[in-house]
Amino acid sequence: MSFRSFFSFVCIFSSLLSAKAQERADSTLTGEEIDEVVVTGNNTVTRTSAPVRIITTHQKERLGITDISDALKRTAGVDVKDYGGVGGLKTVSVRGLGSQHTAVSYDGIILSDCQNGQIDLSRYSMDNIDKMTLTIGEGNEIFRPARHFAAATRLDLYTATPNYNKEKQHLRMQVKTGSFGLVNPYFWVDKKIGKKNWASFSSDFLRSDGIYPFTLTNGKMETREKRENSEVESGHCEANFNSQLTTKSQLNVKVYFYNSDREIPGSIILYNTNNKEELEDQNFFTQVRFRTFMKSKLSLMINGKFNWAATRYHDEKPIYASGEINDSYFQREYYASAAVFYQPARVMTFSFASDYAHNGLNANTYNFAYPKRHSILNVLNAQFSNYRFTATATGLYSIYINEVEEGATPDNDKRLSPSLSLSYRPFKPDFRIRASYKDNFRMPTFNELYFDRTGAKNLSPERARQFNVGFTYSCSPSKILKELQFTADGYHNKVKDKIVALPRMFSWSMLNMGEVEMNGADFHASATISPRDKYNFFVYGNCSLLKAVDYTSKETRYYGDQIPYTPRRSGGGSIAFENPFLNISYQITAISVRYCFPEASTENRIDPYTEHGLSLYHDFPLKKVILSMRGDIVNFTDCQYEVIKYYPMPGRSYRLTLSLKTKD
Repeated sequence: MSFRSFFSFVCIFSSLLSAKAQERADSTLTGEEIDEVVVTGNNTVTRTSAPVRIITTHQKERLGITDISDALKRTAGVDVKDYGGVGGLKTVSVRGLGSQHTAVSYDGIILSDCQNGQIDLSRYSMDNIDKMTLTIGEGNEIFRPARHFAAATRLDLYTATPNYNKEKQHLRMQVKTGSFGLVNPYFWVDKKIGKKNWASFSSDFLRSDGIYPFTLTNGKMETREKRENSEVESGHCEANFNSQLTTKSQLNVKVYFYNSDREIPGSIILYNTNNKEELEDQNFFTQVRFRTFMKSKLSLMINGKFNWAATRYHDEKPIYASGEINDSYFQREYYASAAVFYQPARVMTFSFASDYAHNGLNANTYNFAYPKRHSILNVLNAQFSNYRFTATATGLYSIYINEVEEGATPDNDKRLSPSLSLSYRPFKPDFRIRASYKDNFRMPTFNELYFDRTGAKNLSPERARQFNVGFTYSCSPSKILKELQFTADGYHNKVKDKIVALPRMFSWSMLNMGEVEMNGADFHASATISPRDKYNFFVYGNCSLLKAVDYTSKETRYYGDQIPYTPRRSGGGSIAFENPFLNISYQITAISVRYCFPEASTENRIDPYTEHGLSLYHDFPLKKVILSMRGDIVNFTDCQYEVIKYYPMPGRSYRLTLSLKTKD
């Protein structure tokens, strides 16, 4: 199936679902007023005044999801940068804004990387995630730390919270194996301690040789090669402690450690595919969250975190004076946050949050700047919400103070960033019209400013404005068509002094694009069909249109061209059939042409691709445990494609998962 054919199919499918939903709407009207509840479906929350996508544990099986980046590929407007293989770096950009504009939180507290501002999603196991939520702009939940409001989009990852009925302890063991020497065991245990406390521990280990075949094209000649220098070993463990201190107070503590040692295959160069780069990462953090309801209308939340990370980079080339380099980078962060929530009336709420973070980066490189940054964020929120109308206003005031031990100090910055979102339900079926505006302010990261081979100390901060208008619809038309959802959003983003990272595996080329405008539209549609008891079809589709072009100067050759690594069209879909015998899921993802540099020329072109996947899965309930088996065929048409130029992705691959867990 060609990309255009697939894209047309998704658009037609979405329109049909929308038409069917509106046809059914009139028959659901009643004369009785009831309080509204939040309705969550396959990937959307239909009540929010900003686009929100949700994926839960059950939905990841139906969508054939194998990791977090794979889940995000199934979301409209999301672009995942992937260097291929199991150990490849994976970052996410939403609506062309860049990965630094996407904040990632882990159980309510933002993950940080002051060195490059990007979170490598391959570090976090989907097996440990119970639910993930992607919010574009500002959602309706205003009782959050100030850092949550400082990004254009936010990805929230939530680990599982156990339910204790008869059992006071749960155990889960799992192992994955598959192509390219993949071995990935996983372990989880949790235990109830007393009446109000519980603790959990989880760990996983991943190893893969990462060697996969690809086709190398040189003019009219094609040769079959293997991706070398791709071995990866990584593991993580974390412990959680949760205590219900009183009927109105709760304490959550998390301790996390991650370690990886991976070879970097590098970009493909004709007749020289061998590479000697290696990268070792370590990350430790501990975070504490305390929440209490002091009075019936007043709540307090306090967060604290310490984060330490180390990156060691090794490379061997004749261009180095000693034949090799061994760079080491160490970063620390101290973070504290306090937030107050006040609800004077049922329809009116306010919140205020204040955050402070101190970041520092050390390195063993020559003439390093040893930068430090103090970040002070204060946010005030006000929200009005009833069964028909929701309005949320936010004002974020950011202060950034820079320090260096060597060289010139970049300018300090401060700015007020407002946002406003509206949602209106014109009639009783769950149809809503929404609109939102958000102002963003992003400081350059330490790598962008100081990295000795690519840093640029004269970089200007990014200033971005987001506008979104759309509608959502959700209903349950009949006993057979149990759930139907459709969302459509059009948006306009305008970025001044956009910082563009032109990637190579570890180092980057940084430049300000001046002025960039993004205009696009996202569509989501899903349906749950139950022709018989215990027989269910789950259908899901999404597509995106995005024109993100540089309007800095008419004198440049790339004026009006699409910005690097941003497709104009993308889409995906899946259909799952669950039954008492063997569940099956089919998935498809399609991406249009992209370019690796600002100029949209033939030599910079990255070809479009369509990837297909197939999953078989089933649970076998035993006496006290549940045995689960799952098989995945990824890219079963063996399509060769690139997400990053000169970094070929794997072709067809296989994965088998065996899981054993105790019953609740």
